[in-house]
Amino acid sequence: MKGGKCMKDKITCPSWMDSEAKKEWKRIIKIVETENKEITAKDLKTLEAYCMNYSKWKECENILRKKGYTFTTPNGYEQQRPEVSISNKAQERMVTCAKELGLTPAARARANKSITSGGEPKTEEEKQMEGLIS
Repeated sequence: MKGGKCMKDKITCPSWMDSEAKKEWKRIIKIVETENKEITAKDLKTLEAYCMNYSKWKECENILRKKGYTFTTPNGYEQQRPEVSISNKAQERMVTCAKELGLTPAARARANKSITSGGEPKTEEEKQMEGLIS
């Protein structure tokens, strides 16, 4: 990547992704470019994981909205739909990837703090807060 910038011609969306993941990929790349941030080759697998988990989460949430959170088994028992667990896990992974990519408010705040304070918290209280956040 030249000059630390994200280069459109170097970073292409993987063809194997489903359409929802591709839309999210394009949305994130646009945000990154608009904010003049950097996506490097080292970030691509994390971005792929983020987009795929976003797609999985959205698909599960659509199913849950239509069918509800539970179903009745053939034996008459009420049971949680598998999409509940799949959605929860996908959302957890998505948030983890978003943090790694600096896409969450907390991740951006930590990055900004590192830039302004040279990477080290100034007071003991700041050090304790940084330890809690990390």
